[in-house]
Amino acid sequence: MSDPIDPVIQPLIQAGIDAVRGAPSACVAIVATSYDTAFEPIADQVQQKLAELAGLFDGTDIDWTLWIVDDLPAAAGFGAAVQSVEHPCLRCVPIRSRQPTTGGFKGRAVLDGMQAALDVNPETAALVYVNLNLKVDARQLGVGLRRLLDDSADVAIGSRAPDDGGVAIGAGELGRIKSRIFAGIARTAVPLLRGYGDTNAPMKLFNTAAAQHLLSVARLDHVTLDVEWLTVMHAGDWRVTRFPIGWRQRPGSSPPWHLIALSLRDVARVRRWWKTGRYTR
Repeated sequence: MSDPIDPVIQPLIQAGIDAVRGAPSACVAIVATSYDTAFEPIADQVQQKLAELAGLFDGTDIDWTLWIVDDLPAAAGFGAAVQSVEHPCLRCVPIRSRQPTTGGFKGRAVLDGMQAALDVNPETAALVYVNLNLKVDARQLGVGLRRLLDDSADVAIGSRAPDDGGVAIGAGELGRIKSRIFAGIARTAVPLLRGYGDTNAPMKLFNTAAAQHLLSVARLDHVTLDVEWLTVMHAGDWRVTRFPIGWRQRPGSSPPWHLIALSLRDVARVRRWWKTGRYTR
């Protein structure tokens, strides 16, 4: 279900492809969950994400796998749809730390996927969080990955913020207002994040040590994982870099308005845990 690539985003995709050419050999695990996928056929999303990753890594010395965590009840059919796609680099694993539930557990599920990848291969050099939906082309992760593999950063954040060179297309005025308000609340609650125009950056990469620190202290189950993870990385004094990505809204998707109260509660919890030293190394 490949769509025409927006000409504004095309240079960011090409930058990702160019960045991994000549990169040192490494094992990379990309992790995604069911979050925000219900508006398009799951198998189509999986196939397109695999095609994007193959387009990024084919011809390189990078050994990659895509880990999709099934955090929904079996009746939802998500895991079955994922497993209907056959690909040697695809892994579908159940959520381990929670009972599956309607709506899933985005935060906890991604952590479970990272842990599963490390359990299989402790030598994994980078663990990458991406959304399975097709709003962000996965080929853009190449810029951040190269910085990790060249050891110029421990963590790389793919940002849609214009100040970082990123772009968000089709969010709509209401969506932009929501993002600005939430980012402002997060930056006020946790001053470590004051430099972030996009606190919900939909692409994050960690080297093994940073990922293990994240796995040991992060505890949020839901979408506020973005704020917690950024706080963990800065409170732990990891070397964090940002790189630009392009994001495009998809028909049928809408902001998770029903999670506003939960997200505000979780921001308060992140602030409390940060101030009490939970996130430091």
